Amino acid sequence: MRSDDTERHFSLNRRSLVKSLGVAGVAGLAGCLGGDGTETEEGTPARPGGTTTPADPENAQEGGELIASFGADVAQFDPAKAADTTSVKAFGLTYETLLTVGFDGSINNALAHTFEEVDDGVFRAELREGVTFHNGTELTAEDVQVTFERYEGKVNATDVYSWYESSEIIDDYTIEFTLKGDYAPLKFDISAIPIIPAEVETGDLDITENPVGTGPYEFVEHQPDNLFRITRYDDYWFEGDDSVPATPPIEEITYRVITEQSAQQAALEGGDIHLANTPPAASLDDFAENEDFTVNRRLAGGYDLMYFPTEVDPYGNAKVRRGISRLVPREEIVDAVYEGLGVPAYMAISQISAVFETEEWQDLNDRLGEEYLGYDQEQANTLLEEGFNEAGVEPPFETTIIVNQNPQRVQWVQLIAESLNSTDYFEVSVDQYEWNTYVGKIAGESSASNNEIIAVGWSGGWDPDAYVGDLVDSEQFTPNGFNMGHYKNEEVDQLLEEGTSTYDLDERNQIYKDLVEILAEDAPMTYIRFGEETDVYDNSVVKGFRTYPINGGEFKGIYSPADGAFTYLSQE
Repeated sequence: MRSDDTERHFSLNRRSLVKSLGVAGVAGLAGCLGGDGTETEEGTPARPGGTTTPADPENAQEGGELIASFGADVAQFDPAKAADTTSVKAFGLTYETLLTVGFDGSINNALAHTFEEVDDGVFRAELREGVTFHNGTELTAEDVQVTFERYEGKVNATDVYSWYESSEIIDDYTIEFTLKGDYAPLKFDISAIPIIPAEVETGDLDITENPVGTGPYEFVEHQPDNLFRITRYDDYWFEGDDSVPATPPIEEITYRVITEQSAQQAALEGGDIHLANTPPAASLDDFAENEDFTVNRRLAGGYDLMYFPTEVDPYGNAKVRRGISRLVPREEIVDAVYEGLGVPAYMAISQISAVFETEEWQDLNDRLGEEYLGYDQEQANTLLEEGFNEAGVEPPFETTIIVNQNPQRVQWVQLIAESLNSTDYFEVSVDQYEWNTYVGKIAGESSASNNEIIAVGWSGGWDPDAYVGDLVDSEQFTPNGFNMGHYKNEEVDQLLEEGTSTYDLDERNQIYKDLVEILAEDAPMTYIRFGEETDVYDNSVVKGFRTYPINGGEFKGIYSPADGAFTYLSQE
């Protein structure tokens, strides 16, 4: 059995790649999909995991059903309303976007065969002709315009309205976007907006229970708390090339909802599923020693955190928040809960982000831990004593940490509760919730006024703003955003604006350094761990699967021609 460690650790010059992504057109980048196929520019480096899948399209076997696991049920089929990564995983092969981000962070053409700046702050997308939705209607510029504009007022509104001023339909297959101003993450944001039929907005098509996109797979059924099933779309637009076959080799995909990680392990070992997404960390060594299984591990674009309700004293006091942070046993959590998978987190931005080199990121993360957030009982007691006095709160303070029913997250929450209860300042209890109930609770208007610390995971992306913008922007208070603690800091807001409006990578680097420093000192939330994306699959059946580092995109490797990826099943 092989464990693909080359996908786990990498330190490529990602900044040189992203310099070409700010305002430049997509054409010519490594792995870009043009009108006639895939073109690769010689000399462009790729990170581990970013090269063409080893599966051979000429020998790929057709047919079969892939059975994989979800750790939670699907909550939402409407991309504009989806607030959880499981839903994004579920419809990732059903919907498509104008652009897509490959396994190496390069931006590739998808439904748009070109995307370029044609005037100052005006970008033109030319669509592929002959692309059809699963209901048989043809993709046009009207569908694109409706897709973007319907985000207004919805939970994911900032995905569009952080940059979107207006759009103009030039013809059936051409649309131009006018930006509010300079916006560095534009193409990353464009790549996160699944295109839906215009009929959804007019009420002629309902996607709340039946997602309809242009993707390589179409929806079959959803059995709540049991399974989600999709099947190959026979009229998919891709014509094939030397790297990827014209149609997805796998005919049907069934995602079984298995909330207990130990049950995922048992299902994989018993042959009930072929691929487990996020299996128990304790099982990975055993799987790695078994030649029948392949373990893929890759540093992830996401982290675990606890968000403080700043409208409740004493959490309005930064010293109290930082004092709690000093009592979080991160190294113990990584070792004991995650079996050494991941890295203790002392800031919000992952090292896969475009603005930091690996060594620079490591030094910054370590320094912020030492100066502000790392485990230190003596400093914690001093901060808590001062903070409680300033807030006028008498200890011990009764409070609750709330968490969804994720076994590992529950474990680290309990460790933190024990650490806080060992002081004279807190009496902490832990409440667990089913995932969909939990999302409604932490994304509600009262998330910052309840005496509850929120424990949650956050999915970032390739751009640094994806890790912080929605969480700490003062205009993103719940329920209209994801600033769950209703944190407000004018200097943070200014840096967020500068970060997204600045294209120069060196300038962005300094902006985000300043930002994470302020957030470490002010501590509106405390960070726990940067994780890894981990998949285990039966390699006697599954061939060519690659692990994607961004949460929500875990199954991109099944079939994504724009990114040079596909998977097939052995029929032997």
